[in-house]
Amino acid sequence: MAVNVNKKRIPFFYRNILIMFKGTLIAQIIAILGAIFLAKLYGEEAYGIFGVFISITSISSIISTLQLDNCIIISKDKIESVNWFNFLLLLVFVLISFACVVFFFSSFFITYKQEEINMIYFVVPGTLILSYNLLNVNLFTFNKEFTVISSSKIFLAIGTVFLQFILYKKFNLFGLIIGFLISQFLVLFFLFLKNKKNIIKPNFIKIKRDVKANSSIIKFLLPSNIINSFANNLMPILILAVFGAKEAGVYFFSFKILGAPLFLISSSVSQVFFQKASELFKTNKSELHRLTKKIVTTNLLLIFGFLVCINTIGMYVLELYFNNGWENLRLYVFILSMLIFARTSFNPISSLIIVLNKNQISLLFNVYLFAVNLIAIYIGYFYNTIIYTILTLAIFGGTGYLFLLLYFLNYLKKTASYNE
Repeated sequence: MAVNVNKKRIPFFYRNILIMFKGTLIAQIIAILGAIFLAKLYGEEAYGIFGVFISITSISSIISTLQLDNCIIISKDKIESVNWFNFLLLLVFVLISFACVVFFFSSFFITYKQEEINMIYFVVPGTLILSYNLLNVNLFTFNKEFTVISSSKIFLAIGTVFLQFILYKKFNLFGLIIGFLISQFLVLFFLFLKNKKNIIKPNFIKIKRDVKANSSIIKFLLPSNIINSFANNLMPILILAVFGAKEAGVYFFSFKILGAPLFLISSSVSQVFFQKASELFKTNKSELHRLTKKIVTTNLLLIFGFLVCINTIGMYVLELYFNNGWENLRLYVFILSMLIFARTSFNPISSLIIVLNKNQISLLFNVYLFAVNLIAIYIGYFYNTIIYTILTLAIFGGTGYLFLLLYFLNYLKKTASYNE
């Protein structure tokens, strides 16, 4: 009886956040402990290659859905949402197949190194699996089935760490990538089993009308998020090219450690907030403004606590564990903490871009962020030190995120006042 009373006291919105937070917290604890163990096992070079693979697949999976996966969540009803889901299953497969054909024919005119060919062998299935996982998660988000999403995160974390460990001796340098891909595929199989009743033939006539109604997504959000994906994922690739695999590995591992609390907060809040913001924007704009401010304040307090712990006790423990390995890890983590703090202010509520139809603002911001990455790598290359690269990225990238947050809070405040 007590359990039922507690459930009634907690609003449905926050119950969903707690469900997502619990699953994501367990997954992140497993992922971080596993990452620390695997970092010592594999070393900086393997982590650098894994970081580049993650960066490439993150960029390609953005392109493969044309960002129309967001239409699954903002659909008017379940029929429309399911229709988008099934259409995108076909679209993703067609686009990735087309990319494979382009690569095949380009191989006759462009000379690829064997390492680049091996990487593409992994990137193609990786992009397909990640894209399909995203489509399934978005459909579960629309249906408010957050328990399934939470369970899949835990399953993915356990599977990834376990497989990457057992594949070390056989594959060594590529074991991290192969273990990641197998675990992602197993999660995809699980999600498809849960979603099998929703797999039907799409209504292409209705899709054509809906694409026109959501044309701003392709016009503004798609190029914006492609640029954003490049901005957020290009650095490991550039560091690998300019400074080498070991430096790329230390950078990627630093971001993985710091990204854990950011991912924990974003994964717990973003999916639930997206669904709730879509409702409130239509019904109660003042409440949306209040809710957004409350979530931002809570997120910043949480991330500040996390970052203090990571930069003090956390780094002391890591340095003891690595026994003087992973040079400059403490410095990288400290500098990048500024960027992570700023990103946490906006990332969990970034769905406001779609809800408020401000895709053009997102495009301008991501062009700025992309430029910051290029300038940062150039400064590091010019002065022959990666420290200047990371410092430039943290200061100017972080400032951009804070200005973006202030813009949207101000816009929500004005919108709310007009409707009072």
